[in-house]
Amino acid sequence: VRVDRSNVKFPPTDFNRIGQSYTSGCGHVMRIEIDRATGALRIAKAYSVLECGQALVPEVVIGQAQGGFAMGVGYTLLETLPPYEDGPGNGKWNLGQYLVARGSDLPLQGLEVEVLPPVDPDERPKGMAEVVMVPVVPALLNAIYDAIGHRFQSLPVTQNMIKGALK
Repeated sequence: VRVDRSNVKFPPTDFNRIGQSYTSGCGHVMRIEIDRATGALRIAKAYSVLECGQALVPEVVIGQAQGGFAMGVGYTLLETLPPYEDGPGNGKWNLGQYLVARGSDLPLQGLEVEVLPPVDPDERPKGMAEVVMVPVVPALLNAIYDAIGHRFQSLPVTQNMIKGALK
């Protein structure tokens, strides 16, 4: 993957310390496998590119990117809060009912994170917490569409939904 950053324009830095924030860029590409008999989905490989300015502690940035990837997978495939009487408002909900992504749901050895170097050596660090999670959803939904030819309009996309779309 080649990322061309030859025409990057940054906002002026005259008032950097006065309530100004800079956004980071992030993108994901992934390869999935779907069992056509059961609808089971497996993420075989994922590639994440992050542009966050000057990374103060690169290991923390990579860890944040990995955690955000896991959160995005959970949001896309697992997490739901039914708004009915049997939902979380009944006081009996815990992580037994609210599913989050676990190691078995993730490409543990197949997630590659690339943190791009800053365009300018004097570039300041940028916030990069939420930005690593958000693009996981469209990347995963597009991978599912590419694999089975069906575009889902609601989340989470469950194994049963995939199996139903394959019929």
